[in-house]
Amino acid sequence: MTMRNESSFVPFLAGFGAGALFAALLDPRRGAGRRALIRDKALSLVRQAGVTAARQGRDLKQRAQGLAHEVSARIEEEQPSDDVLAERVRAQIGRPVSHPRSIEVRVEGGEVILSGPILRRELDDLLRRVARVRGVCGIRNELEVHESEGSVPGLQSGSPGPSGQSRR
Repeated sequence: MTMRNESSFVPFLAGFGAGALFAALLDPRRGAGRRALIRDKALSLVRQAGVTAARQGRDLKQRAQGLAHEVSARIEEEQPSDDVLAERVRAQIGRPVSHPRSIEVRVEGGEVILSGPILRRELDDLLRRVARVRGVCGIRNELEVHESEGSVPGLQSGSPGPSGQSRR
């Protein structure tokens, strides 16, 4: 008998909820306002979905174009000049290294030569990042590896780098 009461309770609640909803929407005084509010919310959701879909479509299109350009650049790739390659590498060393001005970057025939002081914990990330730069044929590591900043001038905050400018 308990099962029968529980099984008839769910349809009762569904019917009660549907009745209350229809009563609220068909109310002669406030029903029109409630229906208008529901209609406006639904239209707003549809508009937002359209805007989001268009935005995601543009993003996907731009990512596909970028990938296509990257692939074609790698296929048609000419070896960049040593100066251009050195600038590409310099642009990448700022993230993995806390004192990028202390690292000297030279390029000879596509081979990147890195020298200067560096912290041991930053070395692997730096070498990985430089190896991913387009046009790098090899890396010659002439870096002076240090465990901590200690008394190494190039690793002190505010110390001048190879350019002679202070990092403050």
